[in-house]
Amino acid sequence: MDEEGQAAPRRDDPRHWPAAKREAFFDMLSVTCNVTAAATAGGVTARTAYRWRRRDADFAAQWSEALALGYEVLELALVGQALAGDDRDAIDRGGAPPVSVDLALKLLAQHRHAPGKPGRRAARTPGYAVPEDSDRAILAKLAVIEARRAKQAKDI
Repeated sequence: MDEEGQAAPRRDDPRHWPAAKREAFFDMLSVTCNVTAAATAGGVTARTAYRWRRRDADFAAQWSEALALGYEVLELALVGQALAGDDRDAIDRGGAPPVSVDLALKLLAQHRHAPGKPGRRAARTPGYAVPEDSDRAILAKLAVIEARRAKQAKDI
């Protein structure tokens, strides 16, 4: 049990994580883009969060969405500050800790090259064919080979 009397999440499965803590994690991640702060808000360690991201595709997708939102908010804050002629060295993000303009630019440059961004080839999740699909593909290739052999034998 945690300090709020809720069952602690199972270390191996984010689906057993209490909904309120899961929501707190993703909310904090979308506001700060900081995994350690988000993990603390969700009542888990950053290491556990990273492990869940590796093992659970749904969790990884929610993680990506939260980060994308966080970077979008950071970019809007940076542009808004620039258009307003505000030359302070820090960006006020309304409730989230301020971020230096230099750090914001570095983060946004890194994010621009992240997988899944426009212009990048999305990472493919490895998948496995069901036996019927693989059998069908193998038989189709064998048919092509047999047809080629028959044609070559006929031409000789």
